[in-house]
Amino acid sequence: MGTSSVASTAMSGAEEDQKSRNASTSRDALWVSGARLVSQLCGIGTLLVAARVLSPAEVGVFAMVSSTVLLQSKIAEAGWSEYLIAAPHDRELPGTVLYCALASGLAFTILGFLGLAVSLIWLTPSGSIVLALLLLMATIVPGTFIICQSGVLVRGRRLRDLACYQAASEFSGLLVTAGGLLLGWGIVALAAGRCCVVLVALLMSTGFARWLPRFEFKLATAREALAYSTRLLASRLMQFAQSYGAEFLIVFFIGATEVGLYRMASRIVGAVTELISEPVRMLAWSYFSRQQSGAGGGVEGLSRLTGLIMAATAFAALPVFMGLAVISEQVVNALLGAQWLAAAPVLILLAAARGIAVIQMLNEPVLSIIGRVALLPRLNMLFTATSLACLAVAGWIGPALLNVAVAQVVAAAATTAVSLYFLQRGTGFRWQSLLRRIFPAGLGACVMVGAVALALYLAGGSLHLPFVDLFMGIVVGGLAYLVIAWSSGRALMAELNDVTAAR
Repeated sequence: MGTSSVASTAMSGAEEDQKSRNASTSRDALWVSGARLVSQLCGIGTLLVAARVLSPAEVGVFAMVSSTVLLQSKIAEAGWSEYLIAAPHDRELPGTVLYCALASGLAFTILGFLGLAVSLIWLTPSGSIVLALLLLMATIVPGTFIICQSGVLVRGRRLRDLACYQAASEFSGLLVTAGGLLLGWGIVALAAGRCCVVLVALLMSTGFARWLPRFEFKLATAREALAYSTRLLASRLMQFAQSYGAEFLIVFFIGATEVGLYRMASRIVGAVTELISEPVRMLAWSYFSRQQSGAGGGVEGLSRLTGLIMAATAFAALPVFMGLAVISEQVVNALLGAQWLAAAPVLILLAAARGIAVIQMLNEPVLSIIGRVALLPRLNMLFTATSLACLAVAGWIGPALLNVAVAQVVAAAATTAVSLYFLQRGTGFRWQSLLRRIFPAGLGACVMVGAVALALYLAGGSLHLPFVDLFMGIVVGGLAYLVIAWSSGRALMAELNDVTAAR
């Protein structure tokens, strides 16, 4: 009897510990999500202030300068943090890794200075460009130090500290950037803001992690860490090429002004995508994990659930991206100003590309659940190669801004077709059932587009108030979509809960 009581007490204590750990994990996740939200809002704030103060050409020049330094930083930082996170917990962290990371940052900083020296001889850049480059390159070495401190925090599950310094540094950078732009610093203000972000992150991450090992260099550790970093470098370079390949193509074959227009349109669509992608991923992981636990009815349940999640994704994404396309001119005019109206057609095409590719958000949760997570790196490689190939064809056809945007739409269609192929093979969802569920979302989005276009046509832009036009478009579109999507959306969510027995 006494033994049973002791065992029961021990089990109760273990359950309490597990609940406490789960609650702590949930709070940490909220902190990290909050930091990402702050980062997005700060980025959008910087975008809006820069658009009002700088010309498209100035934004384009800074986009290329910052992308070049970002490439150096990505290579210098690759893998060091991940190596520290994966290090055994029963041994002291090797200080060799920190000093290898700093040496990597220093090497790429020197490389950047050599490149700047060559540019001064052959290209004679303006003083503001040179100063912006110097400020940005000064962040490479501290960046490698920060990434190591971040690895220590993640390894110790101190995600709240990580989120705090990330949010604080981004907000500080916004203040410096906005102040510098309003004071007339030009693109130097953007570089100064980035320096502020790094400085605040350096001080706060060091204060939180407190990992300052004495200098040491062990060749075996250095080789192991370098090999680990090299394995991650390829994926980082692929991600960079996919994200910034279009901008490099534009600047080399078209011009800096077009890069500025493309960057602003891409940034707006990217912010909207971020707002859609996180809820979609959370929904997918939540429902698929329930199905995996045995409540979903085996293979048939997985097939049905996949179709339902795809339909839910369509309900969430189609009205947003189609609505963004139809009010693109109003969005650009209201948020950026009349000098950026040439970005509106690019915004339409990029919104179409993201809308087509939205189903790719399900690749990670679905392939992970069905045990094919090893396929993800190969798909990423294929998607990057497809995107770069489409951009190369666009450049060959004709170096024009709209051609580059069209290439993004073509790449999105091709990669989405590949995603659907593997998702169908892995889960066996039925096309007929999927199309039947998606039809109400497509119909509602089309009605919404028609209603918004009619409302804007009747208004005729006579008010000359961009924010009023934008507000009217959002309200009319939202009401029109709700008329059709409300009943179908409720039925879809009820079926989702039914298939996972989540009552």
